[in-house]
Amino acid sequence: MKFKSIPEVTHSTFKQRKHLLILFISIASYIFYFTIVTFLKHDNFYTGRFDLGNMDQTVWNTIHGRIFQITDSNGTEITSRLAFHADFILILLSPLYLIWESPKMLIFIQTLVLSFGAVFVYLISKEVLKNKNISLVFALYFLINPAVNFTNLYDFHPVTLATTFLLGAFYFLIKRKHFWMTIFLLLAGISKEQVWIIVFLFGLYIIFKQKKIAFGILISSISIFIFYLLIWEIMPSIRETQHFALKFYSDYGDSPTSIIKNVLFSPHEVISVMLKKNQLKFINHLFFPLGYLSFLAPLYLVLAFPDLLIDLLSNNPNLHQIYYQYTATITPFVFVSAIFGAKQLNKWIPKLTLNKIAISTLAFSLISAYVYGPLLFAKYPDNEIILRPQNNKEIIKKYIDSIPQDVTLSTTNNLGAHLSHRQKIFTIPLATRSADLVLFLIKYDPGKDPISRDSIHEGVKNNPDYKLIYSLDEFYVYERRIKSTTI
Repeated sequence: MKFKSIPEVTHSTFKQRKHLLILFISIASYIFYFTIVTFLKHDNFYTGRFDLGNMDQTVWNTIHGRIFQITDSNGTEITSRLAFHADFILILLSPLYLIWESPKMLIFIQTLVLSFGAVFVYLISKEVLKNKNISLVFALYFLINPAVNFTNLYDFHPVTLATTFLLGAFYFLIKRKHFWMTIFLLLAGISKEQVWIIVFLFGLYIIFKQKKIAFGILISSISIFIFYLLIWEIMPSIRETQHFALKFYSDYGDSPTSIIKNVLFSPHEVISVMLKKNQLKFINHLFFPLGYLSFLAPLYLVLAFPDLLIDLLSNNPNLHQIYYQYTATITPFVFVSAIFGAKQLNKWIPKLTLNKIAISTLAFSLISAYVYGPLLFAKYPDNEIILRPQNNKEIIKKYIDSIPQDVTLSTTNNLGAHLSHRQKIFTIPLATRSADLVLFLIKYDPGKDPISRDSIHEGVKNNPDYKLIYSLDEFYVYERRIKSTTI
């Protein structure tokens, strides 16, 4: 018997598993890069109460026995997180705070989970295309996809985790491993309320594509019932009014029923809205990175249609951009449909091999990553943490960490995620006349109008009920002279 030398064994192992090895090295590199960048963003006060602080406070409250509670972002009361979103996965994440009680834990988990979406992209592609090379390429495209990268960078949102969960669910769907598919669909569903519509569509796929009628009906009926309960019954009863996001669709009605009815029966108006300049730009940003291959397999793109429609019809311009979390449940099916699109293109034009398709798609992926992606090599990189680091951030952090948890605070948005481990925290202008402390970090405040913020600062500064007790550069702390008994 001839024994192989260590170099021979190493070479043989690499040759057999080179695709997986390259994939996991790429994923590890992704995790390393985005962990550093997102941690630096937080340390330099580029994260906010909206939304990292809201998620952090919900998780912190939950692990301390106040399950799914949060300070009302529109008022001064403690309320259920259900008043805003049904992202119950935050409850499942709360035990992680026994390991590390920090918003950075949520940021890291988001990077970790999102990175493993590349694994499912690889597995789906390998199952559909039977080609490890192109499957690896699609997985690498996922890791540099602008929409994926932006959702990773923008604070923390439970629905961002659904990108990987939905990819996992689809992989187990086509493998007909329905138990694991159900687990991943459940995880996706509890990341945000509207994801249950996508779960409903999975049920239809099982009915009409896989011919498992009873199981498909069960999945679809349960998911649509959960969606109905959340949107029509539970969330409005907690808010004592309709879901806050309905205001983004006021052109179509003032209730879920009227909005759905008017959208269904006004196809011309809906199409005209979807073809507006900003909406078309949004569509291009989503599909250009994969060379528009997704449009060649519209059946699988249908799974993205609910959230794509929600984004395109909204009167909130943030939903027409890839820079936020709103693409998280669309991206999985952009990749799934692109994979099937590559198969369809190869079927139509056999001379256009899968490897040629992968190479040509490389140009689209690299161009999109450069032109409108956030990576450091991009034309407009997300490098504010390098160009505009917060002065004296360690001193500011040390000061705010010393504030007792029973002190009520009203702060600028950029301080909120650092001070959310308390039952009551408000974002200015809320409680600026009643909170024990009012804190401002003037230099940078995402999502706030500087003029409005400065006028609020002047108001607190000139309020005789408050006195300045600490300042450093653009950081100011005002203390109420007589502690308030109510907020």
